[in-house]
Amino acid sequence: MLTENFTNDAIDIDSLPKYQEIVLKKPHVSYWKVICINLIICFLLLGIIAAFLLVFNDEIKPYLIAVVSAYIMLLICFFVVFWASFRKRGYAIRTQDVIYKDGIIAESTTIVPLNRIQHIELNEGVLSRMFKLGSLQIFTAGGVSGHLRIGGIPIDEAKSIRDLILNKLDSTESVETETNAGE
Repeated sequence: MLTENFTNDAIDIDSLPKYQEIVLKKPHVSYWKVICINLIICFLLLGIIAAFLLVFNDEIKPYLIAVVSAYIMLLICFFVVFWASFRKRGYAIRTQDVIYKDGIIAESTTIVPLNRIQHIELNEGVLSRMFKLGSLQIFTAGGVSGHLRIGGIPIDEAKSIRDLILNKLDSTESVETETNAGE
């Protein structure tokens, strides 16, 4: 009977490894430039729309100072928030998992076991390519909520990480195939 060998011992929580102690690698500093360029493009478009409305809509003209002040405050707030977010990001590739941390108000640490990874993509946007950066998108068996995107990685390093993970996936599949064939 199977119940004779069943155990369900308590785990000493204090003896578990502390992922918080892992030194995370930060995105490349040039990734901040990519973020800034994207923000500038968005705010230029927003500024053009606001200017168009201010010039051609007589009802908004009296609010010129308020609109410009709100625009500048919004611009400053976005840069501060994105800078703080950029500074908080970090990732680590370990033998058994990938760790990614981000967030400023609500910090989020995602740990994806390598055996849960279905596939991995290396993406290079136009601006990222100019700075020789890429992002890794890791797709897991857990569905959409399990996907992970790590941006701001130097392209050569991103390719190495992708190849390392793909090799781990291949070796894991080989072991599982051999195990299943032996049963």
